[in-house]
Amino acid sequence: MHGPPRRRIYGDIVEHKQLVDTINIALQTALANLHTATIARVERVNATTIDVQPVINRVVNGESIKLPVFTKVPPLFLQGGSSYTAHPIAVGDYCLLIFTERCFDRWYEGQDEQQPAEFRMHDYSDGIAIVGINPRADAITIPGVITRIGDTYEEGDTTHVGNRIQTGNHTQVGNRTQTGNHTQVGNFLLTGDTYEEGDTTHVGNRTQTGDHIQVGNFILTGDMYVIGNIFCTGTIAAANFIGMSGLAPGGPLTSTVNIETTGDVKAGDISLNSHTHTQSGGGETEEPS
Repeated sequence: MHGPPRRRIYGDIVEHKQLVDTINIALQTALANLHTATIARVERVNATTIDVQPVINRVVNGESIKLPVFTKVPPLFLQGGSSYTAHPIAVGDYCLLIFTERCFDRWYEGQDEQQPAEFRMHDYSDGIAIVGINPRADAITIPGVITRIGDTYEEGDTTHVGNRIQTGNHTQVGNRTQTGNHTQVGNFLLTGDTYEEGDTTHVGNRTQTGDHIQVGNFILTGDMYVIGNIFCTGTIAAANFIGMSGLAPGGPLTSTVNIETTGDVKAGDISLNSHTHTQSGGGETEEPS
């Protein structure tokens, strides 16, 4: 019993190899045009889209080919309902450009559950940008806590549980309503009205430039020292008043206008209401009436 001729076996092997090579070439060609994701650099920032330049070239037949700028690419922001977090995007930022399986033009124009406008697949025309990837030299160090660098604009209510530590000045324009305690170390600059409910604890000096207007009672428990003048256009009422003589910083009480009181005024043990004088001829004068 004899097997097939050697020439036929050799021919079958050659044909099989040619078929495998043809399939591999077809697969390589298909994969070369099946786009999944690439790195790109922001070239322009529009109102709701960005123009990006892919920074990894294609290689076709051994030749490096620079890709064109992809225009009007929508960026990805974290969003849920009416709440979202949007970060500024600047020219020069890098992004991960991902390509959807199908053309999303109709969805982008507000149409759900529709047939794609074109039957392209994994195409450069259907990219979405995730901004925030960096090369090694500019890589962001992974922090131990949530870290935000840059200016922040917020709308809506904010609930904070725990301590808040701030280094630097706090500048606010507009009204501030707070319920609860507020403890602050450092400067506080405020333009606008302030409404507070609850206790306020202040550690350190408080310096104010301008007028302080208060409607209602001012209750102070403890001593108050004033360096400078106090001007009053109304009435100052006190259950007791003790001059500063002998106390820091010291000095008498002086006035360039009349001082009127419905109670008594004493200098040491001498009463203004009941004091008398010794007359030159002897005897005491009567008490003031």
